[in-house]
Parts: sequence; C-alpha cells; structure tokens
Amino acid sequence: MRYDAIVVGAGLPGLLAAWKLAEGGFDVAVLDRRTVAAESSALAAGHVPQESTSPVNLAVLRRTRDIVDGLDRATGGMVRFHEVGGLQLATGPEGARAFRARAELSARFGVAGQYLEPSEVAARWPNLYTGDLAAGYFTTGDGFVRSQNLAVVLGAMARNAGAEIWEGCPVDRVQVSGGRIAGVEVAGQTVAASRVLVAAGAWSQPLLARSGVRLPTKSFVLQAVILAGDHGGLRFMSEFEAGHYMMPRAPGALLLGLPPTDIDVDVDRFSRHPDPAVVGGWVELLRRRVPVLEGATVAGGWAGVLVSTPDAWPLLGRFGPEGLYLATGFGGGGVQRVATAEAVAQLMLDEQPFYDIAASEASRFDAYDGQPFEFREGPFYYGETSGTQLW
Repeated sequence: MRYDAIVVGAGLPGLLAAWKLAEGGFDVAVLDRRTVAAESSALAAGHVPQESTSPVNLAVLRRTRDIVDGLDRATGGMVRFHEVGGLQLATGPEGARAFRARAELSARFGVAGQYLEPSEVAARWPNLYTGDLAAGYFTTGDGFVRSQNLAVVLGAMARNAGAEIWEGCPVDRVQVSGGRIAGVEVAGQTVAASRVLVAAGAWSQPLLARSGVRLPTKSFVLQAVILAGDHGGLRFMSEFEAGHYMMPRAPGALLLGLPPTDIDVDVDRFSRHPDPAVVGGWVELLRRRVPVLEGATVAGGWAGVLVSTPDAWPLLGRFGPEGLYLATGFGGGGVQRVATAEAVAQLMLDEQPFYDIAASEASRFDAYDGQPFEFREGPFYYGETSGTQLW
C-alpha cells in the first residue's frame, strides 16, 4: 500500500493539510490512533483574534477566518465564525504598558484595537467590577468558531477531495531508510509514502522519539469549565496578569478557560476532567470580576493536553529526514493558526506557502539533542499578552 503522503493525526491541522494535499493531486491517507478530533482539536474554545502586532501572525489569523468563512458558504452554515469582539483587562502597570505598546504596533497594520482607561471599561461594560483595573484593550473583530463543527467539516472536505481517513489506526513509528522517509509502520505492517506529515499534537513527540527523531516540545494541560448563568451579554474577555479567559457559548452559558497546569505531563496519563480543587478558585475570581455571575453554577468541563516549544513558536514544515514534515507545537493556538497547516501542505506540494513561515520553520531545531528545556516565554495560550509578540 503506497501513498504520496501520509498525515499522522486527524485533528484540525492534519485534516486541513490532508484536504489541501488531496486537492493538489496527492494520494493521501490520514491515520489516527483514535477518531477524528478525539483530543484537543474538539475541546478548543475556538477563539480567533483578528488583530495582531505581527504581520506574519496577522496573515495567518486572517487566512484562518477566510477558511472558516469559505467553509461556511460551502456547507450552508455548518461551520461559522461568530464575531463577538475581545476585551482584555490589566490590573497593573506592566499590563497597561503592554496594551499601549500593542495598540501602537498593531496600528501600523491598520488593525489596532482600542486602549481603554478603567473609566471607559466601566462605562461600556457596567456589569464588570473595574475598581482594580489599570487599563483595558478591546478589539471588535475577534470571534470564535466551534471546533467540533470545524473538525467534522474539514474531515468531510478531505474525504470529498479523495483523502482516506483511517481511525483507530495507531502509528508505531515513522520509517526512515537512507536518510529519507519510507512511510510509517502500523501493527508491524508498512504503509509506504515518500512524505509524512506528523500533526499528532502532544503525541507527535513520543511517536517521533520511537522513530529516532528528537522533537523539542513539552506538554501541558489546559482545563475548561462551563458555567450556567446569565452573563449579561459579555464578549470574549481575558485577564493579562491572571491568565484566564471567558467566552460566551450560549445566552445562558459561558466557557471559563484556565491557565496552563501540569507542565511536562505524561500525555497518556493525564486527567481529562477539571480538578475541582483548582476550578473553585478560578470560578470565584470570575464571579468577583462579573458580579452578575454570583449565582452561576458549574455545568461541566474538560481538560486537554497540548504542547509548546522552547520559544513558543510552532513547528512547521521540514524536519529531520528528507520527506518528514511537522505541524505541531501550537501551544493552545491551534484553532487560531490552523491555516498554517495549509502552508505546510503547500510546501509538500512544492508550492509557495501563502505566508512567510521562516520564523516558525521546524528546521530551526534541527540540532536539538533531546536535552530538557524550560519554556522561554511560557506556552502560547489564547492571545498576545505583551507588547513583544512571539509570532
């Protein structure tokens, strides 16, 4: 059995890449150890900002929205970008300075948000407690896409373009012969291909380790909680210092996303349920910020494992043996930056990527020797948190 390309991982990046590869004329197979979007791709909040301090990052964010809007039209509304705007709050001078710098930098690209004094935040969002604020920052075009819907549609687009998707098909290792990719091994059998794209999220590192390829990633857990209650029409809101965010999911429900925990967790031995001892404190913190949520109750939640890199930029494109490609290490920004998988597919098709991926090329770590590392900037999470954009 031979293919032009094998994609390992049926999450959002893998499905998008498979779709574009099949559209480009490749015989493609997607192999996943579980099912389509069985892990973090289906758990993501789906936040997609439309403002950035980096032209490269902005190109990716805009392309992600273009992809979603195109799929919306093609499917009659099965997947949709919900524009809700985004409000970020700072309680200290460092955050206020970062917001001012962000406004100045993003203004160069014509997408600047609004720097807000605490009094302006109070006037526009009277349901928020603003007594401790130093500044606010608001962007109008931010929104979200429901990641489960996006995954289903991307899978359908890939299949319609001719890609095969094999679920319940764990890849044991990537096969290398003479410094070149030869395919993958599944249950002792070889599935041949001259190009392999590893887009298996947190499982990319152990897979490649079994294949003799060292990947500079580290895992961590993100927890999300669903609260039932009237949130007073809030938009996407995040806190600069604390690191949590909330997003409306329905008129009477919202998602509370917590900061990263369990750094370097074993990807096969983590709890998929939020820790009640941790959740309680964050819910109380949100209730203090949004007093109308005093009566809100926890209605569910989940936890997923993600990975990031030493410099918080993802791993894209060629890496290691000839024919091996990566689309992993997104650190919590996989939905926002799912368009990067299209750029990797373009590379595999020997086409020019739609944006300059130089800063996030996986080959920057070709010399990585497997030594443990600490996150230089912390894992990427939900948005730009400082005046110096990582992307």
